Amino acid sequence: MTRYYPIMLDIIGKNCLVIGGGKVALRKITSLLFSSAKVNVISEELCEELKTYCHEGKICWIQKKFEPADIKNAVLVFAATDSTETNREIAKISKTKGIPVNVVDDPDLCDFIVPSIIEQGDLTITVSTNGKSPALAKKIREDLEKQFGPHYAKFLNILGNIREKASKEIPNITLRENLYKELVYSDIINLIEENKKDKALEKANKLLNEAFDEAKGHSRNQGK
Repeated sequence: MTRYYPIMLDIIGKNCLVIGGGKVALRKITSLLFSSAKVNVISEELCEELKTYCHEGKICWIQKKFEPADIKNAVLVFAATDSTETNREIAKISKTKGIPVNVVDDPDLCDFIVPSIIEQGDLTITVSTNGKSPALAKKIREDLEKQFGPHYAKFLNILGNIREKASKEIPNITLRENLYKELVYSDIINLIEENKKDKALEKANKLLNEAFDEAKGHSRNQGK
């Protein structure tokens, strides 16, 4: 049984090649664009949504039939044609060239699979079934979306700002970790969900200031 290694890739501005122009290719491309990849698409035809992407300059469409020489200068390749034979050929060539390839509906040929994704701002949660049941992964994703709504994106912004300030003003690692734990286990997330952002910020800043005071006291004690 294949066990995939979970990883988050930085593909900003990097060449990703998608071969295919239908609805399946659309899903792959939309996800790549969200991650700011440079997307090249090889297909004789495009679905309407992909034509819109092309007209908006979001993708580079190479209108032609796939040829082996097309696989080059890419960090990732996606085989998303409606031909099993063509997809297998794409996988074989990509592997020969050392380029990770994802083959639609054929996990045995994939070097990587794309998990089901929940995104709320900077919060990203992925769900994978190792290719056994994308339908179950989708169902779990939908369940998680109900739990981790837009308020988590706002909460994460607050946490990020606090962390930036704390890293500059609180040199003691243990004190910083205690602060972060207090923040995430506090009722701040509930206040945000109840649209009480001012109270949430007030609570976060209160905990931060208390940590500042503790850090100053800790520093004075060390100096004695």
